[in-house]
Amino acid sequence: MQNRNRSNPLSLFRSAACRVGCLVVLGLLVLSGADCPSFSPVPVATEGPFNNTTDNTNDGASFIGAAACGSCHSDYFSVHSLHAHAHALTPILGQPPVFPSAATRAGVPNPPAGFSWNDASYVIGGYTKRARFLDLAGFIVTNGTSGVDSQWNLDFPANGTTAGFAAYETAQATPLAFDFDMLQVYTTGPMMQDPAAPLSQENRVGIQGEFVEAGVQCEACHGPGSKHPPAPGPRTLFVDSQGTQTCNACHSVPYGSADATISVSDGYIVPQSQHQELLASGGHSSFSCTFCHDPHASVTYDRSNAIRNACTACHSDMNMALHEGKTLTRGDYTETLSCESCHMPFSVRDGSSATAAVVGAVGRMGDTRSHIFRINTENADFTTMFSDDMMSVRLDDEGRAAATIDFVCFRCHNGIGAFSIQADLAADIANNMHAIPSTP
Repeated sequence: MQNRNRSNPLSLFRSAACRVGCLVVLGLLVLSGADCPSFSPVPVATEGPFNNTTDNTNDGASFIGAAACGSCHSDYFSVHSLHAHAHALTPILGQPPVFPSAATRAGVPNPPAGFSWNDASYVIGGYTKRARFLDLAGFIVTNGTSGVDSQWNLDFPANGTTAGFAAYETAQATPLAFDFDMLQVYTTGPMMQDPAAPLSQENRVGIQGEFVEAGVQCEACHGPGSKHPPAPGPRTLFVDSQGTQTCNACHSVPYGSADATISVSDGYIVPQSQHQELLASGGHSSFSCTFCHDPHASVTYDRSNAIRNACTACHSDMNMALHEGKTLTRGDYTETLSCESCHMPFSVRDGSSATAAVVGAVGRMGDTRSHIFRINTENADFTTMFSDDMMSVRLDDEGRAAATIDFVCFRCHNGIGAFSIQADLAADIANNMHAIPSTP
């Protein structure tokens, strides 16, 4: 993340009225064809294009806000508005958060029991998997401190979850802060507290730091943009093509970790571990996120634009074997089987996991697909996939991990979604899967 000192002109954003006024003026100037105003003295590049791939401060620029970016880049702004990044953290103004209508599963109709919307300051998530709530002091509402189920799980038909409240942090006896590790993941322009003068967003003491915008907006990845509008042609904002300064930082646990350890909790990989999973994926470990993903588009709600390269773009010689043309149907849920069905199993849990009524006594299924890709084709369960203390994913001598067949085969072949098979047979079939010809 950028190193931002207190002299950075963020005072524009201390007043909501001033912030909105500045953005409106900037938007009108852009739309009218007038020159954009300078937010600070700007050294304009004059010799060829400025292709910035290394400096995420953009030469010490200040933040102008996503609305200003969108006044020129309406195409990207529109696509990004459907992405979960844009709705990672939503301010609450006495009413439920409002999400795009195209996000068909998104929404948080009520706060936890005993709370009104006037008792909440922000909602974390609520867009694809689950929602958590910040109270007026900026602390995360937990079961342990509130005495009621405090996490809202969205409908997730894939694992049989129906929308409703669930327990969250039942053992949390003291108020749970929205600490800086979380703040960096869910906001734009995060600023760490100065120990000598610790400031909190909007003076909410539970929020351990400040930020410019809620959610992961344009400048969270591209860096502050004040020096871009005066010279948009020659000046390209920060573009981290390998993801090392942007994607990897937020999608590692803990934030920005260089450790390859993949953390585990209650028998599932913890969310936001995609970078560490990819490192453990074998031949895919050198891939950049953007090889497969368009970072602006939502995999959940805009998948056709979100996936740049499907598995078959590289693995054109692989067939679907006995799964060719097959569909998993369970109640109202339908999944056309694909490479991801097996090689990206739901071994990560963000908000919910499937019960035995959905995946049988042996099958396991969280709510987020893994980026490990490799499959352990032995007759082994999840205890083999994880370390002896069940706190991390087990890696081999080459630093690789592999999903076990309870995550891969038995989420379907459990007698509920598809016909059941014994573990030894499942292992044998998995071991020879791609040697089996596709069905006509």
